[in-house]
Amino acid sequence: MNPVLTQFPLTRWPLLLAGGSLMLMLGAWGFQYIGGYEPCALCLDQRHIHLTVIALGLIFGIALTLRPSLAKFAPWMIFAIAAVLVYSAGFAFWHAGIEYDWWDGPATCTTTGGTPQVDLSCIINGTDCGPIVLCDEAAWTLLGISMAGYNALISAAMAIVATLVGIKGLKS
Repeated sequence: MNPVLTQFPLTRWPLLLAGGSLMLMLGAWGFQYIGGYEPCALCLDQRHIHLTVIALGLIFGIALTLRPSLAKFAPWMIFAIAAVLVYSAGFAFWHAGIEYDWWDGPATCTTTGGTPQVDLSCIINGTDCGPIVLCDEAAWTLLGISMAGYNALISAAMAIVATLVGIKGLKS
């Protein structure tokens, strides 16, 4: 088996997967707060998925650290995190497809669906609630791949690794 998959004890993988999602979150926050790229509604939803991975990874990792007797459940904990990562990859791929006009997105945040959702309190109070960010326009790309596309690729890679580690744990 791949040395990367065997380098860390099975009980540490939930924390490693949480760390991977944390790195993605730090990158997203960096683009937002340092680079000035405001997230769309689907981008924010993708962040919530990674926050779920972080929470599960921390809960499972701490439980496995404090209660070594739970190690027999580690593969199943890793599979649970892998399932969330598969969902993350699918959701991000769907979002990337909306950005590349492969299919239509939700009417609330695309140019094809009508009027985006606006907070009426901003209009009534005359305050600036920030720009309306559309979900079907990629704010940034590298090599033709948007942030949602990279999220899909990285989430899929993490899901594959998590699944392989979980399978390895079941066999041992």
